Amino acid sequence: MHKRSILARAAEMEVSVGIDTATTTVVDNEQRLRDVLDSIFDAVVVTCIRGIIQDFNRAAEILFGYEKSEVLGKNVAILMPRSLAKQHDQFMQNPLQAANAKVLGRLRELEGAHKNGELFPITIGLNCTTWEGIPRYIASIRDISDRRKAENTIQTLSLYDANTNLPNRLNFMKLMQHQLQYSDVSVMAVNMDFFNRINVAVSESEGEQVLRVLAARISEFATEFNGVVAKDIEDRFWIGMEVSTNETLDFDARQMRRLLAMLREEIVVNSRHYLLTASVGVARGRKGANSSEVVTHAETAVHQAKMRGRDQFSVYREVMTEQVVQEFELEQQLRRALQKNQFECWLQSKVDSNGKVVSAEALVRWRLQEKVIAPDVFIPLAERLGIINDIGWVVARKVAQVICALQPDNWHLNIAMNVSPRQFMHENFTATLQAIFLEENANLQQLTIEITENLLIHDIIKVKAVMDELSQLGVRFSVDDFGTGYSNLKRLQWIPVTEVKIDRQFVVAGMQGERGKALLDTIIMMGQSLGMHTVAEGIETAAQFTYLQSKGVDQFQGYYLHRPEPMRTWLQSIL
Repeated sequence: MHKRSILARAAEMEVSVGIDTATTTVVDNEQRLRDVLDSIFDAVVVTCIRGIIQDFNRAAEILFGYEKSEVLGKNVAILMPRSLAKQHDQFMQNPLQAANAKVLGRLRELEGAHKNGELFPITIGLNCTTWEGIPRYIASIRDISDRRKAENTIQTLSLYDANTNLPNRLNFMKLMQHQLQYSDVSVMAVNMDFFNRINVAVSESEGEQVLRVLAARISEFATEFNGVVAKDIEDRFWIGMEVSTNETLDFDARQMRRLLAMLREEIVVNSRHYLLTASVGVARGRKGANSSEVVTHAETAVHQAKMRGRDQFSVYREVMTEQVVQEFELEQQLRRALQKNQFECWLQSKVDSNGKVVSAEALVRWRLQEKVIAPDVFIPLAERLGIINDIGWVVARKVAQVICALQPDNWHLNIAMNVSPRQFMHENFTATLQAIFLEENANLQQLTIEITENLLIHDIIKVKAVMDELSQLGVRFSVDDFGTGYSNLKRLQWIPVTEVKIDRQFVVAGMQGERGKALLDTIIMMGQSLGMHTVAEGIETAAQFTYLQSKGVDQFQGYYLHRPEPMRTWLQSIL
């Protein structure tokens, strides 16, 4: 009996321990689940299929501002804005069918409602599971406010100028395209003249302040016409406005004059006074036109305004596009010509007063499909595009080859070569020229570089340094078209120039009247008084040659004496 009591009691204790262990296990599992839910970064909300909140983790408390005890047993609509709560009530009328059809397993972007009433953007993923034998919804929710702010910032930056808050170019084109669906428009491109000097001389910050003032002025101007103002890169603005078909281009011209006058008005920033000008291009777009095309036409017109001297406007004409197309095609041909070695060196002899050849000028010619194209057709464009440097080095190499061929018997003959200011000011000009002459075994002492007076308005210190360096190598210098450019006699005495070339226009004018003759005589005397050799170019008649001989000119060049010849032909005549 005693033994059975002990066994019975042991059995009872074992059962009791088993029950306690099971209870402890359940409690531990629930705690682990709670710890897991509270450690998740996303808010987790558990509801029954009728939308009554069953669980609410720590992240949900932080996100929505409610304590768990405040929401348990309440409808999940408490976490939604009113409009969404109404949809939720309809959804709950047949929850399982609606959820499976529309929202389960999908990530959606909605709005959540904070306890304080504020709405904020969220992503929510909803799934259905069976918990303790009962179907329930588990929602995983994340606040995407930061992401939305970033997206809005990106959207703003992509459509608006950060400094002025005006629409940017892309946005402007969209707005114009929309307007072109309903009416004609006038588009104006506004480019401030030389504005970057403010950024360099003062600061970019002050430059931005000035741009804000300009933006306000342009906006005020456009408001009169219900126009749209936009800010492009740097110092460029756009104006777009609806126009009726009976408003002529004279209307645009009148408005542009008013706009230019407004932009000329003084601007004061940080006690500094600015007087600015602008170049404006105007283009019309007919209803149904493409905004990109109209904007391009306005840009073409503003380019014309700049070419004509700035501080003015230009109205787009079809011929402008034709000119741009022609220049573009010419540019492509020039670049191909460099690749295909289509540039040739021709030479025109210079003679002394006795008619003896003493030197020659190298001239570039472009042979395109057996047609020889004169330099005045392509050199100005090559200058603007920077291609002139490459063409210049082609000519320099051919000049070196000519000089090499003249040695040793004709070492006294000197070859003159034109060099553009752009090429002359290149940092590697001297080194590259030396390398070419070394490769071609040519003597730099037989080279004369012809520069224009316009070069002397560049950095004269650098110009003199380059000239001094080349002069020490034996190179001589001649000022081409003397009297037509920046005639600063003091500078001419300061730099190592030994020769001046009298331009053809003075030679022609000197034979046509006393005033022309007086001017020609003065230019000759100026060169002689500077102790320089004088060369008269453009000699086309015996009378010109005879008169210039009587005035003591040293050398003569022109069609009356010798025409330009291809390099091989000229060398054969000399050798």
